[in-house]
Formats: sequence, structure tokens, C-alpha cells
Amino acid sequence: MTTSVFLNNLALYSLQIALLVALGAIVPLVLHMRAPRARLAFWQILLVACVALPLIRPWRQEVVTAPAVATFTTPFSSAYTPAAPLHRGFPWRDAALWTLAAGVAARLLWLAIGLARLRRYRMHSEPFDTAYDADIRVSPDVSGPVTFGVFNPVILVPPHFADLDAPMQQAILCHEILHIERRDWLFTMAEELVRAALWFHPAVWWVLGQIHLTREQAVDRRVIEVTEARGPYVDALLAMAGVRPQLDLAPAPLFLRKRHLKHRVVEIFQEANMSRKSLISALAAGVAMVAAACWLVTGALPLAAAPQVVADAPGVAVNVNGAQLMHRSAIMYPGDAIEKGISGTVVAQVKLDANGEVTDATVQSGPEELRKTVLQSVLNWHFMKDSAGATRTVTVEFNAPPHPPLQQFARMARPTVITGGNAASATRVLRDIEVSGLSDQAKNDLLTQLPVHIGDTIGPDQFMPVMEAARKFDPHVSAVFVPNRSGDYTLRITTPGAGVMGGISSSVVGGAPGGVLGGIVGSVPAPQSAACAPGRIAVGGDVQSGKLASQTKPEYPPLARQARISGVVELSAIIGKDGRVANLSVVKGHPLLVQAALEAVKDWVYQPTLLNGQPAEVCTTIDVNFTLAE
Repeated sequence: MTTSVFLNNLALYSLQIALLVALGAIVPLVLHMRAPRARLAFWQILLVACVALPLIRPWRQEVVTAPAVATFTTPFSSAYTPAAPLHRGFPWRDAALWTLAAGVAARLLWLAIGLARLRRYRMHSEPFDTAYDADIRVSPDVSGPVTFGVFNPVILVPPHFADLDAPMQQAILCHEILHIERRDWLFTMAEELVRAALWFHPAVWWVLGQIHLTREQAVDRRVIEVTEARGPYVDALLAMAGVRPQLDLAPAPLFLRKRHLKHRVVEIFQEANMSRKSLISALAAGVAMVAAACWLVTGALPLAAAPQVVADAPGVAVNVNGAQLMHRSAIMYPGDAIEKGISGTVVAQVKLDANGEVTDATVQSGPEELRKTVLQSVLNWHFMKDSAGATRTVTVEFNAPPHPPLQQFARMARPTVITGGNAASATRVLRDIEVSGLSDQAKNDLLTQLPVHIGDTIGPDQFMPVMEAARKFDPHVSAVFVPNRSGDYTLRITTPGAGVMGGISSSVVGGAPGGVLGGIVGSVPAPQSAACAPGRIAVGGDVQSGKLASQTKPEYPPLARQARISGVVELSAIIGKDGRVANLSVVKGHPLLVQAALEAVKDWVYQPTLLNGQPAEVCTTIDVNFTLAE
């Protein structure tokens, strides 16, 4: 996620919290939540809802159409990318990030200092002799009672506590012991962590203030019920209010904050009660209102995931009608349709399997000349799993340019990882992993499943496991090991939509020493050729390879090995309706390697490809890479 997207989401999230708190503030008034414990539970629910807002709805993810760019890569030089223009203005985004991080660090530091002070106060305190079964200690460093700790909780009281009347001492100690029994210090610590993370938001501070006040009011009510001494308890509150206060210790609730005195005294004398049935009913209604408010604010101000970049042809606009995509392939504008000036809107329905992949597609309306290119593309799309098993509608709008652009299709030479000498000399360090075309969440999931990580030393024997792990995650992705200028590797993982820019692709595969660096090097959907006759659909080798059901590994020809011949054999294939290879022709390759490639590929079996619900023939390209390693 970029800095700009993060800051925009943070601003939207802040607005969501502000709206939710504004709506939630009126709920206790509407539902007449008179009992402090009911209001306390509601404010805590509201705080949890504020924190959980980003998880309520899927993040909105836009598909951005990228301009066509050709990127040329050689085995010993990294891809050339034009330098981005320098931004000479003030880097306010970076400054905002640093300010946010500094605020979080300052709040956490303040929390740590408070914990250290509490520890020091406890070490320098003296036991207070009482009949209560609690660790009560006198500390000259506190101005009022303070309770903290989980496994060994302690109550610190000031030296003048011994001068109070016995009923007042009993009321104060009962108050603090109830805090221990309720585990209030754990809740206080969790609330302070939320305050540290959202330190910049006044609505969060206001909700935390309401929680602290209602917690003390709830304990006040319970103390009066236990001691039946309202007067001495109010006298204790007033006595503590007359002491000169010290700086609040953030990680521990104080017996009294002066700004709460009036509200607590009023609450004590009001004696507002709610029956158990009324309390449960009010809380249930409050939760329902908070849930509805969460759904409302997240729908009005949706957060945005990193956009998916797809290189659609100029004049093509895609609308997935609210569905979320993991990735999709680009949609090309047929050359003959451009020449004839054909425009229009194609509406297609796609059926998804349990993984969100398209299993079938049907065109409902649109010009005949534009239907096939849409079908060929949507069959390679991968939706998010929240759409799994559903039927989705896709709308593609074609607007022919007034002056047909010159369309040039070029095939770029694929880089090959050369592994001369012994296997040890072929090992290099993985310096970077670049993933294109996947959302941030999908990218993180993929990286956790790869058997290699940045900084690992890898050799040819690890290339195939990486490719298999990538294809196991998503059959449509391609994994590419490219040597960089320092002689180490960069692993590039792309989806069909992200790896294709202007009709040009680049990929490389690797394998075991002394054998075939096997598998398929993917290609992109090419323009309609004579071999891809009507009734057949053109599918990129990258996508088609994900549908392999059975694959025979090629054998390295002995004569080619003796002559130290390696290289790529490129085949043009027609896959029948049953998924078997119906026809193979050689596009290019060394004569000593061609026969081995043909013998292996002719026995491959693919999963059938569906077109309008019926199996269809597929024309594709298959590249077999032979690389020697001693």
C-alpha cells in the first residue's frame, strides 16, 4: 500500500470513527440507559466497534488501466525504467507519516514510563496493616489510592490515608478491591493501547473518558450496595478531592479525578436502577444500533485497497459491478473492429468456482465483433473468495478511437538463467521479490507460501519448487528468476493482467542440474492467427499451463548434451475439447532439441476450457526450456 493510499484510508477511517461516535453518543439517551454498568458496557462496545471498522466491509479496490509499456530484460542487465520526475515540493505525506508514528511512540513511551513509576512506587512502599485480604501498601509518592497489577495486584494509598476515619477507609478500600475483582486494570491497559494507536482522534479520547467515568460510577454503586454507607463514601470522595493532585498515572485508574467528582456524586444520590431484563434489552438494542451505524458509515466512506493495474487496450472500459477481483487479464480491442469503427457495450455473465476462478462465461449482449475478445479475457479472471460460487455480471464498454492506432505486436527474447560449471557456482543470493497484479493481502499470502525469502542463497534446484508454489497459490501467475547487475537474482511474480504490457511478455524458468529446466514459459494472448480458427479461443501459455492435468517431462537429448546445446523450443499447439493436444507445430528451436520437446508435449493433458458452457478448442503456445548444468 502506497503512502498516499494509506493516508487517504486513515482520513476516511477517522471520519468513520467520528460519525460512529456521533451516532453512538445519542444511543444511551434514546434507550434511557440509567444504570452505570449498562452505559459502561455500551461505551466499551462502541470503542471495540471503532477499532473494528476496517474489518466490517471488504475494502474497495479499483482496477486502474495502465498505459502500454514495453520492458526489455536481458540475462545480465536489469530492466530499464525511465526515471520518475523529481518532486520538489514539501514532502507533506512523509511528514504526516512521521508525525503519526512519533505520536504513537510518544504515547507508548508515556505508558512505559508510567509502568516504571508504578513499579518504583511499589518497591518504595510500606505494608499497611488491615484486615483485608489484599496487598495494601503506603506510598509517599501517590496523592490518592491507586490500584494496579494482574497476578499480584497491589493497592497504594497515600500516608494521610491512616488519618481518615475507619468508615471512610473501609469505603475507599472496598472501592479498590472491587477494581481488583473486576480485573479493571487489564481493561485500562487495553484502552491505553487504543489511545496510543489513535492518539490523534478526539472522538476516541471522548469515548475513553466516558468509559473511565462510567467504570468509576459502576464501582461507586457497588460499594454503596456492599457497605450500605452512602455518607462516609461521599465524605471519602470529598476528602480525596481536597488533596493536591499529582500527575495521573496512565496505566492505573486513580480513585478520583476531580473532573469526575460532580458526576459521581450526582450519580450516587440519583439511585437510578434498571432491572436485569431492562438492562439486557437496552444493551441488545444498543448493539443493534451500533452495528447498523457501522454498516452505514463504512458504506458511505469505504476504505480503498491498493489499485489493480491492468493494461487494457485504449478505448476499453471494464465494470465488474461491485465485485472484488484478485486479478484479471487485459482486454484487447480487436484490430478489425477498430478498422471498421465498431463500438458498443458487451455484457457477460461469469460463473465462479469455490476458489473464485471463472469456470464458464456467457455473453448476453453486445456487437458480435467484440464478444470473443471479452470471453477470452474473462475466462482467465480470478475473483476474491467472497464471490466464490456466485454468478457475476461484467460490462465492457468499447469506444473505437477516431484514428485507428498503429498496432504493433512484438515478441521479446526471453531471458534464460545460464548455469555454467558446477551447481555450487550457479548459486546466487535472492535480492528482491517483485509481485505485480495482486492485492496487498493476496501478495502477503503468496509470500508466506514461497519456499524462498529475500537474502536466501538459491541455486537451480530451487527454481522449480518456487514455480510450483506460485502456481499452487494461483494457476495464473508466473514466477521469473532474472539475474540483476550485481549477479544475484530478482524473483518476479506476475499475473496475466500485470505481466502483459502492450502485448509483450518476459519469463524464465529453471530446473535441476544436468536436466531439463522444465515446464512452460508463458506467453500472452496473441492476435488472432490463421491457426486459431473460428470456434477456437486463444489462451496465453501462462494461463493454459495452470490447467495442466498431466505432464510428461522432456528428456534431454544425449547428442544435445554432448554438444552443449541449450535453448528454448517454442511450439504452437491446439488443445482439443477433451483437453488433449490435437496438433503441434514448431515455431522455433534447435533441431537437436525439437524432437524431445514434441515427444513430451504431445502426451500432455489439460482440463477442458469452457465457452458458453460448452468445451472449446484452444490455441496456445508452449515453450520448453532446455538448460545445461554440469
